[in-house]
Amino acid sequence: MSSTNYFTRLVEIVNDATGSTSTDVTRVFVTVALTLLSYHVLFGNRHMRKRQKLTKELHVAKEQLSFLQEKLREPSQGNNVGERRKEIRIFMEGAFDLMHFGHMNAFRLGRSLGTHLVVGVNSDESITECKAAPLMTIDERLAMVRSCKFVDEVVPNTPYIMNKEYIEHIFQTYDVDYIIHGDDPCIVDGR
Repeated sequence: MSSTNYFTRLVEIVNDATGSTSTDVTRVFVTVALTLLSYHVLFGNRHMRKRQKLTKELHVAKEQLSFLQEKLREPSQGNNVGERRKEIRIFMEGAFDLMHFGHMNAFRLGRSLGTHLVVGVNSDESITECKAAPLMTIDERLAMVRSCKFVDEVVPNTPYIMNKEYIEHIFQTYDVDYIIHGDDPCIVDGR
């Protein structure tokens, strides 16, 4: 269909729908066309330059992000040739009863902060004492946490309420650098 036939058919459809005359419809189309043309002439070049600049900035930012993510994935070299610097080990813990997307996302984010993610799974007894009995057993919860690709190591039967001695135990036993926690309340020494 040629553009003239298309325009004529469009005018007929609008006339039928609105009861307008073809002159009214033509005026509307001409007004819209002139408005778009005026915008392009007056602002189009500036808009395109700004868009190109933003596209370049976005590309540079994506390259920088990729570079940083790659550096986080691989342990960096030490000062001496052949010497590898220590992994960045992250520890997080939780009940992980009824595993869901939020847990997986927490594992993903936790793993992105280092090179090795250690996850502690609270014991049935400590969860029952502090909240309510978990719906899944410790073995089921451990299996779910172990199956996540972001988790490198799992520690069973961690306490729901940590104390200073247990935190020191985590740092010494699992050689972790950082302990992280989700956005729900973290209880240490009952606070």
